Formats: sequence, C-alpha cells, structure tokens
Amino acid sequence: MTVLLPFVINAGLNFVLGLLIAFFLGPAEFGRYAIGAAIIVLVNTALLDWLKISALRFYSLKTRETQPEIRATLDLLVAGISISLCGLLVVAVAVGIDFKLPAMLLAAAVLAGIGAGLFDYHGAIARARFLDAAYARLVIVKNVMALILMVGGAWLTRDPTVVLLGGLLSAAVSLLAVRRALADAPLSFAAARKDVAWSFFVYALPLVAGNAIYSLIPLLNRSLLADAQGYAEAGYFSLASDMGLRLFGTLGATLEIVLLREIIRLDETRGRIAAQKRIAKNVLLVLMVALPIAVGLWMVLPAFDRLIVPPSFQGSFANYMAILIPGFAAITIFQAAFYPVFLIGKRTGIATLAALLGLGVNLALGLGLASTIGPAAYAFGQTAAFLVVLAVMATAALRVLPVLPPLRDCALVVLAAAVMAAVIWPLRRQFSAPVELALQISVGVAVYGALILACDVARCRTTARLWWATRRIGRS
Repeated sequence: MTVLLPFVINAGLNFVLGLLIAFFLGPAEFGRYAIGAAIIVLVNTALLDWLKISALRFYSLKTRETQPEIRATLDLLVAGISISLCGLLVVAVAVGIDFKLPAMLLAAAVLAGIGAGLFDYHGAIARARFLDAAYARLVIVKNVMALILMVGGAWLTRDPTVVLLGGLLSAAVSLLAVRRALADAPLSFAAARKDVAWSFFVYALPLVAGNAIYSLIPLLNRSLLADAQGYAEAGYFSLASDMGLRLFGTLGATLEIVLLREIIRLDETRGRIAAQKRIAKNVLLVLMVALPIAVGLWMVLPAFDRLIVPPSFQGSFANYMAILIPGFAAITIFQAAFYPVFLIGKRTGIATLAALLGLGVNLALGLGLASTIGPAAYAFGQTAAFLVVLAVMATAALRVLPVLPPLRDCALVVLAAAVMAAVIWPLRRQFSAPVELALQISVGVAVYGALILACDVARCRTTARLWWATRRIGRS
C-alpha cells in the first residue's frame, strides 16, 4: 500500500535525523534540544491531538458528503486553538514568565508543537479519506525538509533553538504541499456546531489525557536528569530515548494504520464482534513484528553503538538504550495491538488511569533509586512505567475481546525470538562493527524467519504455499 511507503522513509530519516543533530550539537546542547523536543510532543499531545483522534474516528469519505459539519468543526477548532496558543505564548514572553528555559528556546518549542499538531491533523484527514498519495507526499516532504533544515541548522549554528525552528518550517512546507489535495469547504463559523465539538471532546479527552501523561514522562525524566546531573547527561539519556521512541513509535503507528483500517471497516460492515475477533488475531501479528525487532536491537547494540552513534555519545547511548528497549516494545504492542479495542468501543477512560499509574511508577523509581544507582534510575523508571501501562491496557482489552489471541502461536513467537537471541549472542564484540552488525542482522533474520515458517505461525507457511501455487498456475 502507498500508505506504508512514507512510514518506511519516515523511520529511516527520523533515525538519521536524530543522530546527525546529536553529532553536530554535542551532548550538552543536545540535552537542551531534547527538552525542547519533549515540549513539542507535550504541546501537540495535550492541545491538538484530540482533534487528530476525532478526525480518525468521525471523519470519512461517507461523512464528508453526509455530515459536512464534522470537517467544518474540526477545522475551526484547529485554527482557534493554534491562534489562541500563539497569543498565550506572546503574552508569556512579554510579561517575562520564568520557565527555567531560554525564552527563544521555549517559544520555538511551542511553535514547533503547533506545527507538529497541524501536521498530524492533516495526516489524519488524508488517512480518513484514503488519500494515500497525498499522505505520502505530506510525510516525505516534511521529513526531507527536516533533514535539510534541522541538520543544516545544527551544523551551521550549534544552536538548539535554530534546530527547533527548522522543524517548524519543515512542517509548514509539507502542509503547503498538500493544501489543495486535502481541502474541503472554506473555513466557516456557520457550518461548525457546538454539539459536534463537544462530542469530539468527550470522546477524545480520556485518550488525550493518557497520551499527554505518556509524553510528560520523558520530559520529566530529562528535566530531572538535567537538574541533577547536568545537560550533558540529559543529552546522553535523551539520544537513546529519542531514538527508541522514534523507531518504536513509527513501528507502532505503521502497524496501527495498516491494521486499524480493516478493524474499522469490519466494525461498520459486519459488527463489533467481527472487529473484536480481528483485533485478537492482530495481537499475534504485532508480536511477530515488535518482539524480534526489540530483541534484535538489544543484541546488536554494541556494534550499533560503535558504528553509528556519534563518538561523544558512545557507551552511554548503549547503556541507556539497553534499559529502555523493553518499555519501547511495550508501547508499540499497546498502541498497535490493544489500543483499537478502546478506540472502536469508545471506552477510552482506562487510558488515563493506566497513564497515571505509569507516571507514578516512573517518579517512584526515578526519584527513589537515583541516589542508589545514579542516572540509570530514570531509564528504569521510564521502562517500568511503560510496562505497567501495557499490563493494565492488555488486561482490560483481553477481558473485552470475545476470543483470546492464538496462544500457541504467541508462545512460538516468543520462543523464536529467544532462539534468535541465543544464536546471535556469541557474535557480540567478536568482529569489526560493520561485519558484526551485518552478521547479526542476517543470521537473526534467517533464524527467526525459518522458525516462524517451520511452525506455520499465523499460517505463514500455508499462505506462502498458496501464493506460490497461485503464481505457478497464473504463469501456466
């Protein structure tokens, strides 16, 4: 599908983007940039993400024709919130409110947060209308421009504020590139409706509250670490956290987009039970992708650290990433496998409860263990928080689903990932970094793939045989 292409490109460019920015800024300035980046996520999530969620759930090709008030209300809310936030920012800077950050850095982060929110909202509009080509153009233009402007700014100025402004400009350029394709009726106060806006708010508030708390966890950890250990240590932690959140966040979003389309279609055409049965099957598919990637990344960390990570971050990056990986995998599994249960059921309040529990665990471990084990306490706290979120949401989701995921196949996926790890473990630190990384990836993929096919997990072997037989018949 065309919609997958931008995510493949997005994952690669985001990974390269973070590494290059870290390389040019250095640990201390990257620590400041990372706090600004966390503010971007928080602003976007807390103030604009509810409109993206509402667009995905309530706006479609059908409602575009039959209920034009939905798009009109969404557009008016997006414009109003963005303008209001800009006004509040001007007032805050003018009166000199002390946020413990440079005023220009804070302003750039807030404006970039608005830009990120507008980008995500228009991406949701494209997905809701199945405009895959427009969505691909939106994502690709944004990432290419970010690579040029953000990395260029870091290289030329070594200033995190300039880098954040580069991200804002890249979002603006991408929105201009799809303005005509995504346009609907002109912005109209008369077409928008208060009751529709209220329905969006009631539906999305629990999810937004939960997501805002999730985005608050990395921001708190970076800020606390910067206060306790300095911006350089916060930079070490932030590079590992950012790389993991980018990689696994992109993975989760990709799986969600691909799988959620079919779930919503089944919910609309065949009913809730059919959609929930599909979700149960999708849990296996998500595990098949997320688990080997998480285990594989953990196994290749020494080679990855030596080969790709900027020299000033090496060692610290691998130490933090090794602790953080289980939490990243947990968020991916929650987002792609269990989140749709509450999305289609409009029972989103539990997301806030899970997020609050996760935040409490994060603070308890981070602050409680910092004096004992040092900076690593914040990484353990973040990982434990995300694991708690997964445990709560998975338990609640499985109680709702009419059937369980295929337990035999799930167990085989865990076994295959464990065997893969055992096979490539002896290769760690045995060769030069490029050779070691190539060997680990090729051997790991071969071992895991062979086991999955041999056990016919998710009927992979059966499907492959049918495909091959169909292809041979077609040729003849």
